[in-house]
Amino acid sequence: MRAALRPAALLLVLAAAVAFGWWLRGQFTSPVAPLPETPGARAARLSPPLIAAHYFGRQWPKNVINGFRREHVAADFAALRADGFNAVVLLVPWGDFQPVIVPCCQNDERAWARLHFLIDSARAAGLEVVLRVGYGWHFHPEADEVLGRIHRLLGDAGTRDAFLGFVERLAAETAHYPHLRLSFMSWEDQWLHRIDEEARPLFDAFLASLPADDPLRAHLPADGSLPRKDDASAPLFHRYWDWLKMEWLFRPSLARLSPLSYEVRIDREPLPEPRPDGSVHFRWIGHESTYRLPGADLLTLYWAPFWGARNEGERLSADEALRLLRVLLGEAREFSGGLPLFVDQLNVIDNTVGYGHHAALADDALDDFMAGAGCALREAGAIGYGYWTVHDYAESPLYNPAFAYGLDGWALTTGDAAAPGTRLRLRDSGDHDLALRAGDALAQTIPSTRGRLPTAGDALADRICVVARVDAPATLEIAAGGEPVTLTFDGGEGESRRCTPLAPQPADDTLRLELRVLVGAPAITSVQLFDHIQEGGVYRHDGAPGPLRDALRRLNREFAAPARGCTVER
Repeated sequence: MRAALRPAALLLVLAAAVAFGWWLRGQFTSPVAPLPETPGARAARLSPPLIAAHYFGRQWPKNVINGFRREHVAADFAALRADGFNAVVLLVPWGDFQPVIVPCCQNDERAWARLHFLIDSARAAGLEVVLRVGYGWHFHPEADEVLGRIHRLLGDAGTRDAFLGFVERLAAETAHYPHLRLSFMSWEDQWLHRIDEEARPLFDAFLASLPADDPLRAHLPADGSLPRKDDASAPLFHRYWDWLKMEWLFRPSLARLSPLSYEVRIDREPLPEPRPDGSVHFRWIGHESTYRLPGADLLTLYWAPFWGARNEGERLSADEALRLLRVLLGEAREFSGGLPLFVDQLNVIDNTVGYGHHAALADDALDDFMAGAGCALREAGAIGYGYWTVHDYAESPLYNPAFAYGLDGWALTTGDAAAPGTRLRLRDSGDHDLALRAGDALAQTIPSTRGRLPTAGDALADRICVVARVDAPATLEIAAGGEPVTLTFDGGEGESRRCTPLAPQPADDTLRLELRVLVGAPAITSVQLFDHIQEGGVYRHDGAPGPLRDALRRLNREFAAPARGCTVER
């Protein structure tokens, strides 16, 4: 590793990098100036309480825009109000709204119409709206692969132009909504894993932005290669990533869409450093350089019990979890220069697959933690929070699972001479039912790019659930590469949901789901195939109250009208 460049060489590198930087900045489209905000509107936006719940439309967050049914939204939003929420967080997946970016660009107008429906429905329910701009996941069949698109966003000027065009469109579509409280972008949707050689001019521009004596220069790879996230050059890699997010994505987006905040990465990156005695010391690389958001007046972050814990499967007391929450909020206030805070993901219970070693709250600590969380947030200058998982959701990788987009993503073969499209029935709500007949076969091929495919033989139980309206008994035969199973509806009970175990067998990185009607004429309204239910502790997947329901209602009430003795620092 070289400690520094010689002065003459350094000047040449800096000059070249500055030139590259100015040239690259010219590749952006001209920003559209956001509408001016009055002082009163800004003060209202930054004032508590903002008590929000994420809304996934009874689907996986990854397919919410194409998956929710309009007929459910009013009741779902009314239930949020009844639980004490005054706002809803909506995901705006870039790939669902702008699926084609090469050549630039093609929008899916159906997604824009459905976003308007959700925002209008929130207003009718008395809910304010928070938007997560550019949510990274999507299942859109015309869009490029998720991780590849995110990677290009961080290294290719044309892809960034497309993204900024999406942000401009979002600003224009939502400018007239008075109940749009704020928008934010997230590091998780802009996660850099490597720096390609094609991005070297951009990296050189970053290097030119560093002072000549910056200690980070000591981490330049000696062989002239670009930094990596998993070797001694990792501190430089992560600072470059932070610079990219702020200077090339957040700052130009803020020039187009306001108000806009950013969910910063609060987790530190572990860098193992072997010692001569054979032991391993871990160095932790933080992202505090992003906390002072350029031009923003609100910092967004997330929290779960694992933050700051040993994460060896321990169970935390309420006092331990509240201490960790206060430490995090205090650091955020300090590193941001005192910006107000919004905790967009308050995760109290988390059973994410693969993270069973993470620290969790003990069962008998849940109520006490929730009783103290409101004061901890207010004392740290938080204007509010967004609860991530109010309703437990099944991680079903099906695209268009409730036929909002007709038969897009599905292959339907009819058992008679009828055209497949004639099986679709448009309801007054704007939703479709798929009115099948005996002999009809419905299928969808699921690629592995949508995430972990349900697979028989692992530790997770695989299930298929179908919601249908049936007037008379009906039977479906369902298979996913393995042995078929049957699902029977009694008929006469209106809309009902039936589930059964299934043994999926992926092949060639895909999983093909097939449903065939053996008996009857079911009008199918939704299909889910899954092996994991993400839990939040508030309402179970079947709608029954969970262990946190009452405690969350109390937290919402008390944050909206804090009791005496809860001091607030401003």
